[in-house]
Amino acid sequence: RAVLRRRGVGGLAAGPEPARGMRFGSLEIDRDARTVTVAGQAAELTSYQFDLLVAMAERAGRVLTRDQIMEAVRGRELEAFDRSIDVHMGRIRAAIEADPKNPKRILTVRGVGYVFAKQQD
Repeated sequence: RAVLRRRGVGGLAAGPEPARGMRFGSLEIDRDARTVTVAGQAAELTSYQFDLLVAMAERAGRVLTRDQIMEAVRGRELEAFDRSIDVHMGRIRAAIEADPKNPKRILTVRGVGYVFAKQQD
């Protein structure tokens, strides 16, 4: 049992468990429940949009290209003219931003990609 405990096998973790929830101001992301709330209100996202948001939030403050975002979610690069990331980002913004036309959480870096803001609200 001691060996298993040290290795983290059998439900006995050797160290602290990583946080399953993330909080950015009034935005809360619960990975286990796969829910997103903004100021206590549930935000409706598809499974893929949730995965995109988590990938961005895990790398908050870092500018990510569309290819990096796609690779983080799907595990492969984009097709030559695949701009579906832009459409998904627009829909995520509509769900989590107070003003999707003037976003504060997911910012566009022109010519590069997107950045998830560390400081929000």
